[in-house]
Amino acid sequence: MINLDLVAAEAAREIVRNLSSDKAKEVEALVRDTHGVVQENGPYAGLLFLLACKGDEDHVKKIRGALLSLLPKMGVEPINGTPIDILDKFGKQVCKDLDRLLLVKQLWEQTLIYARYGAKAREDEPTAASDEESA
Repeated sequence: MINLDLVAAEAAREIVRNLSSDKAKEVEALVRDTHGVVQENGPYAGLLFLLACKGDEDHVKKIRGALLSLLPKMGVEPINGTPIDILDKFGKQVCKDLDRLLLVKQLWEQTLIYARYGAKAREDEPTAASDEESA
């Protein structure tokens, strides 16, 4: 049996790992927006949102990668390729099975909640520049 809360927490930590405090607010906003799309419209829409996002490409890729990396833990083959390939594979492997789709939605929402608050906690961390100024 898989502890999905632990899986979500690990994926969220991966999203905020090595995140500098000056980028934390931007990442927190991106994660918040992604969570809103997943919550209101589902995982397919959330994935579509991340594929269409024009923000900081590294952060977008990191969030998208963390969410997609959760799928093999739920019996889905790894999904990668072009945006069209990703959406096609996601539709065939996840959206066709309602139980799996609902599980993915729940897991992604939990992951994004954890990542949001993880990024928010990073906003308050002192940066290296401010550490040098105070010394």
